[in-house]
Amino acid sequence: MRRGRKPSRELSYRDKKIVNRLNSSFDTMSRVAKKYGVSKQRIYQILIRAKELGVVVNRPRLLARHHGIHQCGVCGKILQVAEKDDLITKRQLSQMLGIDHEVCSWHLNQLKVSGFVSKKFATMRSDRLAKALHYYRYSSLSPSVVGRKFGYKNFYSLLSYQKKRGIEVERTLNLPIAGILEPEDRIPAIHP
Repeated sequence: MRRGRKPSRELSYRDKKIVNRLNSSFDTMSRVAKKYGVSKQRIYQILIRAKELGVVVNRPRLLARHHGIHQCGVCGKILQVAEKDDLITKRQLSQMLGIDHEVCSWHLNQLKVSGFVSKKFATMRSDRLAKALHYYRYSSLSPSVVGRKFGYKNFYSLLSYQKKRGIEVERTLNLPIAGILEPEDRIPAIHP
C-alpha cells in the first residue's frame, strides 16, 4: 500500500493565480514570491509543475529590438530628467517618475546603450552624496562647508573623485550665501 497523498491532476487555485500573474505581467519571480509569501524556488517549482500538467507558461519579455524609444513614455520622461540634471540616483529617478526601480533601470539601460543618455547618468548610489553635490553646484559655499552640512569629513576628495569619473560637478551659479541657507543654517559674521 502506498502512503501519502496522490498527486493532483491540476494546479491549485493559488498556483493558477501565480502562473496567470507571471504570464500576464512583467513581474519577476522574486517579486511574485514576495507577494504570495513563498520563496523564489517555490515559484520556480510551481512553473515546472504547471508545464508538466500541460499549462502554457509563456512569460512576456520586453525585448530591446521591439522597444521604440521615441514612442515609449518612460523613456521620454527619463530624457526630460536627463536634460535638466545629471546629479541623480536611480532610486531618486524611479521615485520622481513614479515607476518601479527595475522598470526604470531597464529603460535607463536601453537609453544608455542607444546613446541617448550619457553612460554616467544616474550612476551614483548615495542619495545624500547626490544632494550634497547638487547643493555644492548651485551654491557659493566652499567644499568644507558643504561637507560639514551633509556629514562628509573630506568633501573635496569626493569632488575630485567624481570629476575623475566624468561627472560634472562644476559650479554653474554664484548665488549669495544668505539666499541659499535657511535662517538656522546661516553662518554668523565674525567681527574683529
